[in-house]
Amino acid sequence: MKRARINLFVRLMLSFLSLIVLPLTIVSYFGYTVATQIINNNVSRSIKQTVHQLSLNSEVILEDAEKALSTILFDSYSKPNPFKEAIAAYGNATEYDKNVLGHEIEDELNKYAIYRNDMNGLYLIRTDGAIFSSANQLLDNPDFKAYDWYQLFMAQSAIDVMWSPAHKVSGYTKSSNANVVTLLKKIKSPYGTLLGVLWMDLNERSLENVYTSGNISPGGYTYVLDSSSGVISASDKSLVTGKLDREQAAMFSDAFIEDSGHYFYRENGIEKLVAFATIHTTGWKMITVIPVNELFVDANRVKNIILLLALITTVTSTVIAFFAARRITKPVRNLIRLMEKASEGNLSVRAKVKDSDEIGTLNKHFNIMIGEIQHLISSVYISNIKQKEAELASLEAQINPHFLYNTLQSIKWLSDIHKAPEIGDMAISLAKIFRFSIKGAAIVSLYEEMQHVKDYISIQKFRYGDRFELVYHIGEELLQCQIPKLIIQPLVENAIYHGIETKEEYGTITIWAKSGDQSLHIGVEDDGAVVSYEKIEEIRFSLKHSADPHMAGTGKSLGLKNIHDRLQMLYGTDYGIQINRREDRGFTVIASLPKNM
Repeated sequence: MKRARINLFVRLMLSFLSLIVLPLTIVSYFGYTVATQIINNNVSRSIKQTVHQLSLNSEVILEDAEKALSTILFDSYSKPNPFKEAIAAYGNATEYDKNVLGHEIEDELNKYAIYRNDMNGLYLIRTDGAIFSSANQLLDNPDFKAYDWYQLFMAQSAIDVMWSPAHKVSGYTKSSNANVVTLLKKIKSPYGTLLGVLWMDLNERSLENVYTSGNISPGGYTYVLDSSSGVISASDKSLVTGKLDREQAAMFSDAFIEDSGHYFYRENGIEKLVAFATIHTTGWKMITVIPVNELFVDANRVKNIILLLALITTVTSTVIAFFAARRITKPVRNLIRLMEKASEGNLSVRAKVKDSDEIGTLNKHFNIMIGEIQHLISSVYISNIKQKEAELASLEAQINPHFLYNTLQSIKWLSDIHKAPEIGDMAISLAKIFRFSIKGAAIVSLYEEMQHVKDYISIQKFRYGDRFELVYHIGEELLQCQIPKLIIQPLVENAIYHGIETKEEYGTITIWAKSGDQSLHIGVEDDGAVVSYEKIEEIRFSLKHSADPHMAGTGKSLGLKNIHDRLQMLYGTDYGIQINRREDRGFTVIASLPKNM
């Protein structure tokens, strides 16, 4: 049997391949192993050092806060601390002196709080329960003793300074609902008597800014934890002030054994590096978790280069095709990603135009299209604002009554000539109404609006006689409040037509005004028709969603809906018209607006 003939070309090829591929494979394997190990060690060491440095930066912030409180309470050898003297003197002072001392204490607190952006609030709690604030934003009855850690701090006489777990300030202040950690420091007299406690709220974001400035890895996350796995700070704000679940707490249990270090942990099938360091000021742990595949990008790059060199002699065409396809498809994928963001409403995205080829042209026109969409949205928004302004102007000046006013003056003169005083009185009242309408100011005083209402009632008396009585309950101190013109008269008109006119017996319409700290409420009540709860709900619904079905007077009347819209266009959705049913019969209409003297 003849041996198969292999020509020289094939033999040389096989020899060359054996001499090249086998050594290259061995060298590539050992080179990749050594390079990967070096890179991994360097990266792990770098991450550990970075986290340690971030923990030191956090210590600086916390220690700076402690120094700030120590500065407030510092006693010099030559002069006693005036702040502590004011605190000590407050307990036995007269009411007048307490007021003076209270202002001095709060001024001192403000002096230190105003220069610290990381401070959310600074408070003083005396042993007798008196509380002083740097921002006057405390709730009426703040209960600082509701916090267990505060009670523990007060119970331990040997401890003068303590940091609290993370918590929200909503329990004692109305200014915000921020996440804070609290620094507590006891204030003692020179004789060791406890005078009170300084309470400093440090914004949790000041700690977050430390580790976000490190920019360790976009796919990782960082926690600041206390010894009981309570979350002091985290990028995910829903976790702050809470505790980690059992699985996550187990993941970080090794971090509480040593002062600093790192280890690997598999979470949900993904290998992750856990680097940690201790914040010695408080004993908290700063823990950073990073997926290994993001950390060792350089090691993977070395592997790819080595594999590429090993295979380039046999798969040159494949490698070229791979990089060519990658170069073409990467810009397309980026553009698709930008389109998806734009479809979700993010119109600030822009594609990078690097080349002048078809992909570059496509990116350029995508940017033009997004810009045009933003311009159209802006144009529609501005158009809506102008439309609202035009509607408001139309509501405030629907007629130009100069001609009617002059005519009514003529009627008055004729009534005097023909000795018909009732006609003259009606004409004068109507003339005053039109003169009030002619007045250019859109905002008038409550006194002027009430004079307008009285002129309107004098006309209605000619029609209804003594069928109803108008009662006022408005304090003189409110008569100079500034309100939009033609707000009360339509409410009175509504009470007459839909209340008094529906009953046969004598009726009463009451107008009252009340004020709060920053708001004014004007009410018009009648004891007319019996109004069902269903009707009240129908009117309330119409005020919010549709045209007013309960319009007063003719079709030209402003009506409840128009008044409600005017108030909301002028002052926002917190103000407007409220409808309430009276217990016996009739209803109350209340117009709410800001108090403006």
